[in-house]
Amino acid sequence: MSPGRAQQPYSPFQTLRDRCRAMGLPTWRCTAEGAIVEEPVEPGVAGLWLRSGPIAERVRRAAAAWAREPEPKIVRLFTACWLIPIPEEQRSRRSGLLASMALGPWALDGEQFAEACGAAGLDAQAARIALARLATFDEGAARRTLQSLQWMLRDLVSLTDHEGAVQGFTAELTQSYETIDLLYSLGRSMLDLEHPEKFVTQVCDRLHEHMPFGWLAARFLDDPRRAGPLASAMIVRGKPPCDPETLRRALDGLAKGGTDVRGFLADTRADLHIETDSRTLVQPITREGEVAGFIACGDKYGDDPQVSSYEMQLLEAASGYTGAMLENATLFGQQQSMFMGTLRSLTAAIDAKDRYTCGHSERVAFMAAQLARAAGLGDAQAEQVHICGLVHDVGKIGVPEAVLSKPGRLTDEEFALIKLHPEIGHRIIRDIPMLEDVLPGVLYHHERWDGRGYPHGVKGAEIPLFARLLALADTFDAMSSTRSYRAAMPRPHVLAEIEKNAGAQFDPDLARRFVLLDFAEYDRIVARHAREHGAGLAAAA
Repeated sequence: MSPGRAQQPYSPFQTLRDRCRAMGLPTWRCTAEGAIVEEPVEPGVAGLWLRSGPIAERVRRAAAAWAREPEPKIVRLFTACWLIPIPEEQRSRRSGLLASMALGPWALDGEQFAEACGAAGLDAQAARIALARLATFDEGAARRTLQSLQWMLRDLVSLTDHEGAVQGFTAELTQSYETIDLLYSLGRSMLDLEHPEKFVTQVCDRLHEHMPFGWLAARFLDDPRRAGPLASAMIVRGKPPCDPETLRRALDGLAKGGTDVRGFLADTRADLHIETDSRTLVQPITREGEVAGFIACGDKYGDDPQVSSYEMQLLEAASGYTGAMLENATLFGQQQSMFMGTLRSLTAAIDAKDRYTCGHSERVAFMAAQLARAAGLGDAQAEQVHICGLVHDVGKIGVPEAVLSKPGRLTDEEFALIKLHPEIGHRIIRDIPMLEDVLPGVLYHHERWDGRGYPHGVKGAEIPLFARLLALADTFDAMSSTRSYRAAMPRPHVLAEIEKNAGAQFDPDLARRFVLLDFAEYDRIVARHAREHGAGLAAAA
């Protein structure tokens, strides 16, 4: 809905006046009592004659007489000059009169013509020449013109009414379309449960664009139990009547009223009003029957200062969508937390089998996600890479602990057991729908760019991207950590090895990006793991 006033329809009486002028009929617009409010607009000498004192006085007297008549009739002002009355009506009551002058050729030779010329200081011959194009009527033509003008006015009024009805219908249709579009877009946005703040931002943007209010705000209570992931959030659009902190306190104070706080708030909420007669429209956002926040808007503008039932219903619908989104996002967050907790418990169980690799999966997950972002992947894909890193070694559950923890070199038979863990891990998680996207990374993270890896000897770009990312992070952490058979390698040596094996073991483009990463957070994670587990870990020098 665009701000400002709607375009006003063109008055049928103004249209009729324009048509009279085109027909050679000068017009005066008068009040219902007969006072002249608009004179003829003809230019030059003709206009000066028509606006002269004697002519204006005759028109005024005729209009005053018409004011006393229920049905005004055509009158003769003087020889060959007739005045045609067209009453203006609004809601069946006379609101004014339009007086049209029909001049005949003989009117330009009489003494009334000369009197008007003298009063206006005009040369009679010059005035006669100027008015000749208007002086084309006789009495019969004047009466026929009256009938034509009456018919024309009825048609114009009817056309204006029809145009008004069409405009009203168009406005309602446009409003309905915009409402459907708004609610549809909000309903579609509810699918993004990971980012509820984006949904609420869209709600505020669309409402502020669609509703004629100077400001709008969505405020969520400082209570995670009620407001979930949106606790403490406040989004403001437009220019509220007070500063953000005052607005926050005012909206928080509404929570004492519970779900009964809806509709109008009168001047008792002074902080939310610009003027004493201004009212703020408020709608609570509820979750499981409890107030989680409010949507408020105020300072309405436009042709109608009163808040309509449509605007109240629209705000209520948006609030309902927001409450449903909040409930779904909270449940989704809880499920995600449970899911990630389960994954971490699983990886902790794997790491516990070998005290030298405690925290390995978490560190690989972190570095792989960091590399994914450096390679241009979005946050959603980087999060998938992170999950893939957490579970990449889940197959080691199927490898004997004696093999995993054996000091020194492994025999060929023992290494063959180690090489089974990608396929074992793939079988373990392949029936978990939420892990479907990470399966390729788990299965192929020990493949090499040159095709000499395992379990299937895949090479080059045929290796899934997630697996190529994990291969770098996995090898980096293995070289950076103390193991049963060797000490941790210094950081420069680790990065030199990665550069040396780019194009052989690793994707060369990803290897180039990996050595440029910031390892400060990785080192902090290593230090934390060393404190937690107390042995077997060392940050790279």
